[in-house]
Amino acid sequence: MSRLLKCEFPEGCMLDLWAKVIKAKYIEKQVKVLDTVFCVPDEQVGGKVSCVEDIKVKVIKAYEDLCFNKVKIFIDYEVILFVLVEGEYQIITVTDRYDQSIELDEFDPPLTTEEFRNEIEQSEIILKNWSFDFEIKGNCEDSSNPCKLTTPIKGTCIGLKVYVDIIDKLGKFHDVVVYGELDPDVDY
Repeated sequence: MSRLLKCEFPEGCMLDLWAKVIKAKYIEKQVKVLDTVFCVPDEQVGGKVSCVEDIKVKVIKAYEDLCFNKVKIFIDYEVILFVLVEGEYQIITVTDRYDQSIELDEFDPPLTTEEFRNEIEQSEIILKNWSFDFEIKGNCEDSSNPCKLTTPIKGTCIGLKVYVDIIDKLGKFHDVVVYGELDPDVDY
């Protein structure tokens, strides 16, 4: 633990830091960012998908627009499915964008428009705890048409839902000045 001692000559032992101060946060757990049903054509993967072995997410870009009275977030991402087709692994990629508007009163603490204009310069989006729900619904060409295609094709119909925790931190950089000198008896 570091300790500062009182400085005898303040102008000689001033520590000037440039730090981001978080003014407000928005946290929402397990937001559904994707809910889709799609057909994987047999010709794309070499047959019928029998099993989904693993799912990964690659975030392409996460950004926001700081608007007059709200924050609009955008998440461009790819969902990568590792599937088995006739005993061989294949990769299926689903690219999508999620967007959401967050009102100022949804932040903790809630912000007024005036505070938002004067106190917010930056925002940081954190995405964590990705989770998935999937189901192989059947063959796209079946009479029940599980993918609801207008023109059925030979393939596998897959239902996929993707969830993630979204944290958005709003802040501003400030000068933080500390007067003192380091305690020589403490190991840092």
